[in-house]
Amino acid sequence: MAFPDAWEETALVTIARFGASTAIQAKSNFAAITETIDISEPDYPGEGVPTLAGGRVWKQSPQEDGEITLELYPIQASAGDAEHNLGLFQQFVGISGDTAYDTAEPISTDTSWPVSINRQRSRFAVSILWTNDTTPPTDAMGTTAGSTDSLRFSAISCRMISHKTAYTDGIVKTTVTFKFPAMNKAGDTMMFRWDSGAQTALVALFTNAQYDDEDSWT
Repeated sequence: MAFPDAWEETALVTIARFGASTAIQAKSNFAAITETIDISEPDYPGEGVPTLAGGRVWKQSPQEDGEITLELYPIQASAGDAEHNLGLFQQFVGISGDTAYDTAEPISTDTSWPVSINRQRSRFAVSILWTNDTTPPTDAMGTTAGSTDSLRFSAISCRMISHKTAYTDGIVKTTVTFKFPAMNKAGDTMMFRWDSGAQTALVALFTNAQYDDEDSWT
């Protein structure tokens, strides 16, 4: 095979939550309920500062945050392994502590939060994979076949900042936005990346296949 003229129609979308256990870190695929994807990579802003000689000196500003927006058609609040691609309700509302989501029917989003001075939002890794692999990996963060062509965008340390649900078109539709910083706190790791492979396998994003380090690709 060879790279297509354009990547179109289908993609694989995978979201993983950062946590202390493999159950919490379990990857979930959302392509089945996703209609559109918008990737806004962090801008490099700046401006020309005028000088008295009539010239301009370029003033560079810090790189801004990036965003990933998905339009979904959710049908329930399940976040369990067996029904992992049916909505992002629990992921957005959040859950108190480093614990698993509710999987016992009927399912409810978390309402019991301890009094705290630091209510930290869950962090996620998000990957979008386009590939001509006829037997693609089980998730967009995995390894593709060696004789295929692929393109992948990924971001880590994402916070879900917006979850807007509407019924204006006669169908339940939710627009979800993830926001991620351009760099980690230490300033030595970019929080987003592009991968592509021409007749070459894409390697798995994380060394042990789990998102267990919030600001590292290892």
